[in-house]
Amino acid sequence: MNNQNLPPLPKIEDAELMLAVFTHASISSSLAAGPTNYDSDRLAELGEQALNLAVTNYLYCKRPVLDAENIRNQRRVILHDQRIIQWLDAYDLKAKLRTSQSDIFQDTQEMKKYFLTYAGAVFVTGDMSTIENWIVRLIDPDARSEIQASASYLPQHSSQHISSNPPQYSAPPPTPPHSQPPPLPSSYPPAGPAPASVSALSMLSLATVNQTAAQKHLTIRYESSSVGASHVPTWTVRCIVDDQEQGVGTGKSQKAAKEEAARKAYLNMGWMNI
Repeated sequence: MNNQNLPPLPKIEDAELMLAVFTHASISSSLAAGPTNYDSDRLAELGEQALNLAVTNYLYCKRPVLDAENIRNQRRVILHDQRIIQWLDAYDLKAKLRTSQSDIFQDTQEMKKYFLTYAGAVFVTGDMSTIENWIVRLIDPDARSEIQASASYLPQHSSQHISSNPPQYSAPPPTPPHSQPPPLPSSYPPAGPAPASVSALSMLSLATVNQTAAQKHLTIRYESSSVGASHVPTWTVRCIVDDQEQGVGTGKSQKAAKEEAARKAYLNMGWMNI
Protein backbone atom coordinates (compact mmCIF):
# COMPACT_ATOMS: atom_id res chain seq x y z
CA MET A 1 0.00 0.00 0.00
CA ASN A 2 1.04 3.63 -0.43
CA ASN A 3 2.89 4.76 2.69
CA GLN A 4 1.08 8.08 2.46
CA ASN A 5 -2.14 6.23 3.24
CA LEU A 6 -0.54 4.27 6.07
CA PRO A 7 -2.48 4.78 9.31
CA PRO A 8 -0.40 5.69 12.35
CA LEU A 9 1.12 2.71 14.12
CA PRO A 10 -0.54 2.37 17.54
CA LYS A 11 1.97 3.06 20.28
CA ILE A 12 2.93 0.70 23.08
CA GLU A 13 3.42 2.81 26.18
CA ASP A 14 4.48 0.08 28.61
CA ALA A 15 8.29 -0.27 28.65
CA GLU A 16 8.28 -3.91 29.77
CA LEU A 17 5.76 -4.77 27.08
CA MET A 18 7.85 -3.01 24.42
CA LEU A 19 10.89 -5.02 25.50
CA ALA A 20 8.94 -8.26 25.09
CA VAL A 21 7.75 -7.28 21.60
CA PHE A 22 11.08 -6.08 20.23
CA THR A 23 13.22 -8.87 21.75
CA HIS A 24 13.26 -12.10 19.76
CA ALA A 25 12.98 -15.45 21.54
CA SER A 26 16.60 -16.22 20.63
CA ILE A 27 17.54 -13.61 23.25
CA SER A 28 14.58 -13.50 25.62
CA SER A 29 14.39 -17.29 26.11
CA SER A 30 17.65 -17.18 28.03
CA LEU A 31 16.31 -14.47 30.34
CA ALA A 32 13.16 -16.17 31.65
CA ALA A 33 12.53 -19.56 33.21
CA GLY A 34 8.97 -19.81 31.91
CA PRO A 35 6.09 -17.91 30.30
CA THR A 36 5.19 -14.51 31.73
CA ASN A 37 2.35 -12.06 31.12
CA TYR A 38 4.44 -10.52 28.34
CA ASP A 39 5.66 -13.76 26.80
CA SER A 40 5.90 -13.30 23.00
CA ASP A 41 4.09 -16.56 22.25
CA ARG A 42 1.14 -15.48 24.38
CA LEU A 43 1.08 -12.02 22.82
CA ALA A 44 1.23 -13.49 19.30
CA GLU A 45 -1.72 -15.77 20.04
CA LEU A 46 -3.68 -12.83 21.42
CA GLY A 47 -2.73 -10.69 18.43
CA GLU A 48 -3.79 -13.34 15.92
CA GLN A 49 -7.21 -13.71 17.49
CA ALA A 50 -7.66 -9.94 17.70
CA LEU A 51 -6.80 -9.52 14.00
CA ASN A 52 -9.15 -12.34 13.04
CA LEU A 53 -11.98 -10.71 14.96
CA ALA A 54 -11.25 -7.23 13.58
CA VAL A 55 -11.21 -8.43 9.97
CA THR A 56 -14.24 -10.67 10.47
CA ASN A 57 -16.23 -7.78 11.92
CA TYR A 58 -15.14 -5.51 9.05
CA LEU A 59 -16.32 -8.07 6.48
CA TYR A 60 -19.52 -8.73 8.43
CA CYS A 61 -20.40 -5.02 8.29
CA LYS A 62 -19.72 -4.68 4.56
CA ARG A 63 -22.56 -4.02 2.13
CA PRO A 64 -23.82 -5.87 0.24
CA VAL A 65 -23.92 -8.54 2.91
CA LEU A 66 -21.39 -11.36 2.57
CA ASP A 67 -22.28 -14.92 3.41
CA ALA A 68 -20.19 -16.90 5.89
CA GLU A 69 -18.12 -18.64 3.23
CA ASN A 70 -17.20 -15.35 1.55
CA ILE A 71 -16.28 -13.86 4.93
CA ARG A 72 -13.90 -16.76 5.56
CA ASN A 73 -12.37 -16.60 2.08
CA GLN A 74 -11.82 -12.83 2.11
CA ARG A 75 -10.41 -12.93 5.63
CA ARG A 76 -7.91 -15.55 4.48
CA VAL A 77 -6.79 -13.27 1.63
CA ILE A 78 -6.58 -10.16 3.81
CA LEU A 79 -4.50 -11.89 6.49
CA HIS A 80 -2.27 -13.79 4.09
CA ASP A 81 1.31 -14.16 5.32
CA GLN A 82 2.76 -12.00 2.54
CA ARG A 83 0.35 -9.17 3.25
CA ILE A 84 1.31 -9.18 6.92
CA ILE A 85 4.99 -9.01 5.89
CA GLN A 86 4.13 -6.01 3.70
CA TRP A 87 2.60 -4.25 6.70
CA LEU A 88 5.69 -5.11 8.74
CA ASP A 89 7.95 -3.55 6.10
CA ALA A 90 5.72 -0.52 5.66
CA TYR A 91 6.14 0.35 9.34
CA ASP A 92 9.86 -0.58 9.23
CA LEU A 93 9.35 -2.78 12.29
CA LYS A 94 12.13 -5.18 11.32
CA ALA A 95 14.71 -2.53 12.18
CA LYS A 96 13.45 -2.48 15.78
CA LEU A 97 13.71 -6.22 16.43
CA ARG A 98 16.64 -7.39 18.53
CA THR A 99 17.77 -10.91 17.69
CA SER A 100 20.86 -13.08 17.81
CA GLN A 101 19.95 -14.74 14.50
CA SER A 102 20.61 -12.61 11.43
CA ASP A 103 18.67 -14.92 9.11
CA ILE A 104 15.48 -14.53 11.12
CA PHE A 105 14.34 -11.64 8.90
CA GLN A 106 14.01 -14.01 5.93
CA ASP A 107 11.79 -16.40 7.90
CA THR A 108 8.21 -15.57 6.90
CA GLN A 109 6.62 -17.37 9.86
CA GLU A 110 8.91 -15.67 12.38
CA MET A 111 8.19 -12.25 10.88
CA LYS A 112 4.46 -12.95 10.86
CA LYS A 113 4.67 -13.93 14.52
CA TYR A 114 6.57 -10.70 15.23
CA PHE A 115 3.74 -8.62 13.73
CA LEU A 116 1.12 -10.62 15.62
CA THR A 117 3.08 -10.07 18.82
CA TYR A 118 2.95 -6.34 18.20
CA ALA A 119 -0.80 -6.57 17.56
CA GLY A 120 -1.25 -8.49 20.81
CA ALA A 121 0.61 -5.77 22.70
CA VAL A 122 -1.61 -3.12 21.11
CA PHE A 123 -4.66 -5.03 22.31
CA VAL A 124 -3.23 -5.29 25.84
CA THR A 125 -2.44 -1.57 26.13
CA GLY A 126 -5.54 -0.40 24.30
CA ASP A 127 -8.71 -2.30 23.52
CA MET A 128 -10.47 -4.01 20.64
CA SER A 129 -11.55 -0.72 19.06
CA THR A 130 -7.88 0.34 18.83
CA ILE A 131 -7.09 -2.84 16.89
CA GLU A 132 -10.13 -2.49 14.63
CA ASN A 133 -9.62 1.16 13.74
CA TRP A 134 -5.97 0.45 12.91
CA ILE A 135 -6.44 -2.75 10.91
CA VAL A 136 -9.53 -1.60 9.02
CA ARG A 137 -7.65 1.48 7.80
CA LEU A 138 -4.79 -0.80 6.73
CA ILE A 139 -7.26 -2.91 4.76
CA ASP A 140 -9.35 -0.05 3.42
CA PRO A 141 -7.85 3.46 3.72
CA ASP A 142 -11.19 4.97 2.69
CA ALA A 143 -13.12 3.25 5.47
CA ARG A 144 -14.57 5.52 8.12
CA SER A 145 -12.39 5.71 11.20
CA GLU A 146 -15.14 4.57 13.52
CA ILE A 147 -16.64 1.20 12.58
CA GLN A 148 -19.19 -0.91 14.33
CA ALA A 149 -16.61 -2.23 16.70
CA SER A 150 -17.13 -5.47 18.47
CA ALA A 151 -15.31 -3.75 21.32
CA SER A 152 -18.70 -2.62 22.58
CA TYR A 153 -19.15 -6.05 24.09
CA LEU A 154 -15.53 -6.84 24.92
CA PRO A 155 -13.88 -5.98 28.24
CA GLN A 156 -11.35 -3.18 28.29
CA HIS A 157 -7.72 -4.25 28.49
CA SER A 158 -4.90 -2.11 29.69
CA SER A 159 -1.40 -2.69 30.94
CA GLN A 160 -2.43 -1.76 34.45
CA HIS A 161 -4.72 -4.80 34.51
CA ILE A 162 -1.87 -7.20 33.88
CA SER A 163 0.80 -7.79 36.45
CA SER A 164 3.32 -10.50 37.09
CA ASN A 165 2.43 -10.27 40.77
CA PRO A 166 -0.69 -11.97 42.13
CA PRO A 167 -3.49 -9.63 43.24
CA GLN A 168 -3.46 -8.58 46.86
CA TYR A 169 -6.66 -8.79 48.84
CA SER A 170 -7.39 -6.94 52.05
CA ALA A 171 -8.53 -8.88 55.08
CA PRO A 172 -12.30 -9.09 55.54
CA PRO A 173 -13.77 -6.67 58.09
CA PRO A 174 -14.25 -8.05 61.61
CA THR A 175 -17.61 -9.57 62.36
CA PRO A 176 -19.86 -7.11 64.22
CA PRO A 177 -20.23 -8.04 67.90
CA HIS A 178 -24.00 -8.44 67.66
CA SER A 179 -23.69 -11.07 64.94
CA GLN A 180 -21.41 -13.33 66.96
CA PRO A 181 -23.11 -16.47 68.28
CA PRO A 182 -23.77 -16.67 72.02
CA PRO A 183 -21.30 -18.71 74.08
CA LEU A 184 -21.99 -22.40 74.24
CA PRO A 185 -23.28 -23.82 77.52
CA SER A 186 -20.79 -25.75 79.60
CA SER A 187 -22.89 -28.90 79.46
CA TYR A 188 -25.80 -30.36 77.57
CA PRO A 189 -28.47 -32.83 78.56
CA PRO A 190 -27.97 -36.16 76.84
CA ALA A 191 -29.60 -36.16 73.40
CA GLY A 192 -30.05 -39.91 73.43
CA PRO A 193 -28.59 -43.09 74.80
CA ALA A 194 -24.91 -42.88 75.55
CA PRO A 195 -22.70 -45.25 73.60
CA ALA A 196 -21.82 -48.41 75.42
CA SER A 197 -19.55 -51.28 74.64
CA VAL A 198 -21.13 -54.62 73.74
CA SER A 199 -19.28 -56.42 76.52
CA ALA A 200 -20.46 -54.01 79.24
CA LEU A 201 -24.05 -54.21 78.05
CA SER A 202 -24.03 -58.01 77.88
CA MET A 203 -22.88 -58.20 81.52
CA LEU A 204 -25.80 -56.07 82.71
CA SER A 205 -28.16 -58.10 84.92
CA LEU A 206 -31.93 -57.90 85.12
CA ALA A 207 -31.66 -57.04 88.82
CA THR A 208 -29.48 -54.00 88.05
CA VAL A 209 -32.03 -52.66 85.56
CA ASN A 210 -34.90 -53.06 88.00
CA GLN A 211 -32.88 -51.54 90.86
CA THR A 212 -31.94 -48.48 88.76
CA ALA A 213 -35.57 -47.89 87.81
CA ALA A 214 -36.59 -48.10 91.48
CA GLN A 215 -33.87 -45.61 92.49
CA LYS A 216 -35.25 -43.16 89.93
CA HIS A 217 -38.80 -43.72 91.17
CA LEU A 218 -39.88 -45.16 87.83
CA THR A 219 -42.24 -48.06 87.38
CA ILE A 220 -40.96 -50.91 85.23
CA ARG A 221 -42.85 -53.92 83.94
CA TYR A 222 -42.48 -56.57 81.25
CA GLU A 223 -44.99 -57.91 78.75
CA SER A 224 -44.29 -61.34 77.28
CA SER A 225 -45.64 -63.33 74.34
CA SER A 226 -44.53 -66.37 72.38
CA VAL A 227 -45.05 -67.88 68.96
CA GLY A 228 -44.30 -71.26 67.47
CA ALA A 229 -44.57 -74.82 68.75
CA SER A 230 -44.73 -75.28 72.50
CA HIS A 231 -41.47 -77.23 72.60
CA VAL A 232 -39.55 -74.65 70.52
CA PRO A 233 -41.22 -71.28 71.16
CA THR A 234 -39.82 -67.88 70.25
CA TRP A 235 -40.37 -65.39 73.02
CA THR A 236 -40.83 -61.64 72.68
CA VAL A 237 -40.65 -59.44 75.77
CA ARG A 238 -41.33 -55.70 75.95
CA CYS A 239 -39.86 -53.60 78.75
CA ILE A 240 -42.26 -50.80 79.74
CA VAL A 241 -40.89 -47.89 81.80
CA ASP A 242 -43.52 -45.44 83.07
CA ASP A 243 -45.95 -46.70 80.44
CA GLN A 244 -43.43 -46.15 77.59
CA GLU A 245 -41.92 -49.05 75.70
CA GLN A 246 -38.15 -48.71 76.02
CA GLY A 247 -36.82 -52.08 74.89
CA VAL A 248 -37.85 -55.25 73.06
CA GLY A 249 -36.06 -58.58 73.32
CA THR A 250 -36.50 -61.92 71.58
CA GLY A 251 -35.11 -65.32 72.45
CA LYS A 252 -35.64 -69.05 72.70
CA SER A 253 -36.55 -68.63 76.37
CA GLN A 254 -38.63 -66.08 78.20
CA LYS A 255 -35.71 -65.30 80.55
CA ALA A 256 -33.31 -64.55 77.68
CA ALA A 257 -35.85 -62.33 75.91
CA LYS A 258 -36.61 -60.46 79.15
CA GLU A 259 -32.93 -59.81 79.88
CA GLU A 260 -32.41 -58.49 76.34
CA ALA A 261 -35.44 -56.18 76.65
CA ALA A 262 -34.18 -54.91 80.03
CA ARG A 263 -30.68 -54.20 78.68
CA LYS A 264 -32.09 -52.30 75.68
CA ALA A 265 -34.33 -50.25 77.97
CA TYR A 266 -31.36 -49.50 80.23
CA LEU A 267 -29.42 -48.26 77.20
CA ASN A 268 -32.30 -46.28 75.72
CA MET A 269 -32.96 -44.53 79.03
CA GLY A 270 -29.37 -43.27 79.06
CA TRP A 271 -28.46 -45.06 82.29
CA MET A 272 -25.19 -46.58 81.09
CA ASN A 273 -23.10 -43.55 82.16
CA ILE A 274 -24.81 -43.02 85.47
